[in-house]
Amino acid sequence: MAQTIEQKYASDGHPSIEELKLAQGTIPTVDARELCGDFWPEEENINDFLMALREWRGHTETDQAA
Repeated sequence: MAQTIEQKYASDGHPSIEELKLAQGTIPTVDARELCGDFWPEEENINDFLMALREWRGHTETDQAA
């Protein structure tokens, strides 16, 4: 009887890359533009983005000075 990916992980450790690809339906992309995210408005300044990124990661202004 074939195991599900969850059963294999629970009993045998980590599934192989091939098993994960099949279970998740992952296919390779041929167009790198598909990987671009659209999560930040173009009109926003890069420094605003970097400040937001630091905040999302839990960094504070005092962390940067150290």
